[in-house]
Amino acid sequence: MNANTARALTAAGMLLAATAVGMIDTSSNTASAITPQRCGFYALNPAQGEKTGGYVHCGNSFILIKYHWSTGSTGTSCIEPWGSRPFFRDGPHRIVNAYYVTTPPNLTGPPGNQRCSVGQPRV
Repeated sequence: MNANTARALTAAGMLLAATAVGMIDTSSNTASAITPQRCGFYALNPAQGEKTGGYVHCGNSFILIKYHWSTGSTGTSCIEPWGSRPFFRDGPHRIVNAYYVTTPPNLTGPPGNQRCSVGQPRV
């Protein structure tokens, strides 16, 4: 092997090594990356942009949740299995609580390919 070929292969090897090292996540906050999301309602304080919280469902079934706005009004939302629902501010108002309710959600689609329906029961 001549010197030029050896230099080219060495440079290519160094480039590949540098690329591989750059792909490794060296975040200083790696504990949060491996910590599982907690189930249920969570609030973000301070908010992340317009997002003020959310609800994470840790189960194999569709569920209905009820949420409360800071104005006192309420609403419901269907959550798919292992799904989540982000909550965003509405002007100065925000969701202050959300929880599972036993009322089954309205679903659409054939068995095995069901989704949450647009309209959900009020509870």
